[in-house]
Amino acid sequence: MAINTERLSSILRARERRLNIPHYLRLDGSRYLLALVLFLSLMSLVVLLQTGAVATQGYAISDLQAEKTVLMRERAQLQVREARAQSLTLIRQRAEQIGLRPLQPEQLRYLQISSDGR
Repeated sequence: MAINTERLSSILRARERRLNIPHYLRLDGSRYLLALVLFLSLMSLVVLLQTGAVATQGYAISDLQAEKTVLMRERAQLQVREARAQSLTLIRQRAEQIGLRPLQPEQLRYLQISSDGR
């Protein structure tokens, strides 16, 4: 009966690699430096993302302020138009244009209403 030594040796090599895992996980100077560079890169990325978000919000605020200015001007113009439309002289002129005329005293009629409900 023959023993497959190749299979046995591959199992032994796997065992040796598994036993050497702590060696790979040990941090020496270069690995500390690599970890530091990775950490600083991630922190820089976070700062850049936050800066981008703040800049985007700044542009949005600027656009909203410009829109607010336009709307306030439009509101002021509408208030001026409303004040002109409520002018009594303008109302009188419009009434005369459509054929209305002021009420004359002889056109007034008074109605007496009794207080007893009859």
